[in-house]
Amino acid sequence: MRERLTPVLLALLLCAASPVRAEAPLPPPPAPAQAEVAPTEEAELAEVEADSEVRGEDYEEERVRGYDEVQSQPENATEGDLRVSVSTAVLRPPRGYAPLEVVLHNQGSTPRVARVDVETTGRGRGEVASRQVEVGPRQRLSVWLPIPVAARGGIVRVLTPGLSLRAFSFYTVEPGGDPVLVLGSERAFQSGTRLPRVKTHSRLSVQFVAPEAAPRELALYAGHSLVVVAGDVTSLPADTWSALEAYASTGGFLVLLHPPRDVDVRLPLLAGTTSGGVHPYGFGQVRLCGAADACGSALLSDADATNKPTWSETGGGTPIEGIILPAAPAPSWQRNTYMLAGGAQPLLPGVQAPVGRFLFLITLFVLAVGPGGLALARRKGPVALLIAVPSVAFVTCLSLVVWSVFVDGFSLHASRYSLIWLDRDGDRAVMVGLGSYYANLEPEGFHVPALATLLGPDVAWEPQVVEADWTNGMAVTGGFLSSRTYREWGELAVLPSRARLTVRREGEGLRVQNALGAPLAEGYVRLDGKVWSLPALADGAEGVLTPIPDSASRKTALRLSLFSEHVENRFINVPWAELDKPLPEGGFLARLEGPGLMPTAVLPVELHEGLHLMRGRVDGP
Repeated sequence: MRERLTPVLLALLLCAASPVRAEAPLPPPPAPAQAEVAPTEEAELAEVEADSEVRGEDYEEERVRGYDEVQSQPENATEGDLRVSVSTAVLRPPRGYAPLEVVLHNQGSTPRVARVDVETTGRGRGEVASRQVEVGPRQRLSVWLPIPVAARGGIVRVLTPGLSLRAFSFYTVEPGGDPVLVLGSERAFQSGTRLPRVKTHSRLSVQFVAPEAAPRELALYAGHSLVVVAGDVTSLPADTWSALEAYASTGGFLVLLHPPRDVDVRLPLLAGTTSGGVHPYGFGQVRLCGAADACGSALLSDADATNKPTWSETGGGTPIEGIILPAAPAPSWQRNTYMLAGGAQPLLPGVQAPVGRFLFLITLFVLAVGPGGLALARRKGPVALLIAVPSVAFVTCLSLVVWSVFVDGFSLHASRYSLIWLDRDGDRAVMVGLGSYYANLEPEGFHVPALATLLGPDVAWEPQVVEADWTNGMAVTGGFLSSRTYREWGELAVLPSRARLTVRREGEGLRVQNALGAPLAEGYVRLDGKVWSLPALADGAEGVLTPIPDSASRKTALRLSLFSEHVENRFINVPWAELDKPLPEGGFLARLEGPGLMPTAVLPVELHEGLHLMRGRVDGP
């Protein structure tokens, strides 16, 4: 056997020792020359999509230069002559309210009254929005309902006499990119920006809304960082444009891809030139686009700039954005000496429960019914103890009630602060405000006009979800303030106003009459090329203007407002540079006191502090 294997082994060794050369593969033949062809829009989009799929997670930080659409497959149902369509997916803005569209189509020949109710699930569960409408014969009507961003989904019910429609469900979509609300078609948006549509890792998350059926309340725009009008501005309904203009003037960022020729008439607060670019507008900004490529790049930069966080809760969480930053309650696991999230101080004194005093009363009760009851039972017997213990308990409870009534009372305690841009040409007031509230009992409801809204902080541990009927503006029915709970609400409003500051000549001097609707504490006005000091005046009173050196009038708006540091932090995104500009001829800057001019000023409150800064133009001389 060994003799047979020996030659085989020797042969294998010789083969292993001899070098074996592998032939290199021939290079592929050169491709035939082809004429260079300009890439089409579809080819560029395919290239961007393929690149984004290859790079994958790298685009979490470096997103694709494009947008994705938040698409929704509507739920439809028909009962009798009424057809209902509800959007199942709604883009959730950073704050405020998400716009939910319910389309009602009356296919009959008689008008029909319908009520749309929305009940949310998850955080802030309950009925939060409702609206009653009348749908004319063969009319197709879009009904918009503001859904608080704290809600992640819910149920829609349409109630109408004689019909029984099933319930519809919806959910809100967390945007992958910066959320943008676009009034116009996708084709108009692409034509005006040259931005491609991509599948993943987009810079912008877009929801398209038909211009003719767009929302007509400020609340449905206020929470969005960017709102774009992609089509013809002149084709928008008048009340829709009023809501958009109010959105821009109260701190929003409005983008017009095709500015009309009369843009200075449609945007009355524009100062100076109306050329392309970004223009300050009240408390917000307006971009007037020119070339489509430049507008697309600018739109991406605007989205990045307007979505930078400015304040967030201690311990992380979703950043809170916007011009007004009402402080949120602290979570239960972070309760300490501070009452609010992020270490913010309450703007009302004494809003903490008097735990120390209550513990003192309870300790006296325990001593009275414990050692005191034992001593009483030994000296007087068990019958005396049966009478004494309920009596002591009654006195203790009565003491707690008396303390609540005489110290806290039943009134609504509040501090109110606002900034007011008085537009005398339009007889209106553009306002951005903040209110802090505390009460033993929940206050009654109140009404907020269509061009005004309430904004609360959106926090995971204790969402502030207001319940409202939106039939005629915002009628608050609940959720504004729970009993024995401190809350802060931001307010935005553009309201008709006859407030004015009238100046007339009297001899060589000037007299001023305060018709601003609030007590005037101090201020300045520029007339005849000089700066004059405004005296302290009650509402309706008159006084004499005092000339002062121009150097002495260079107080900033922030110093004149006398806002404390804690209040100033709530107004962190206010464009103080615009308020601090030198006064033009006839311009004034005044500090007012009292409840202010915001819609919630109608609430009967016990005012702890009221400070309001107003800038405008005087009437006369």
